[in-house]
Amino acid sequence: MPQIYQLKINHNTCTGCNACVVSCPINFNQLRKHSYLTKENAVILVKNGLATPIYSEEREINCDGCGVCVQTCPQVAIKIICVEEV
Repeated sequence: MPQIYQLKINHNTCTGCNACVVSCPINFNQLRKHSYLTKENAVILVKNGLATPIYSEEREINCDGCGVCVQTCPQVAIKIICVEEV
């Protein structure tokens, strides 16, 4: 049964280092496919110096809960939560 995950970013500790953006496998695949990342195809982006999770029910691709961004974040600023099972 598929699950829906969302990223929660602690903006008090996030430094906007971009480690999460470049480590995300979904972002990597989207970058290879489209040559750029936008809010339409990325799972997480750095905006205004802070990591920002991107989620939309209308999109086919959202966070799959793999946890790579959590492990990569040097500030331990990211949590993944399961919001529902579909």
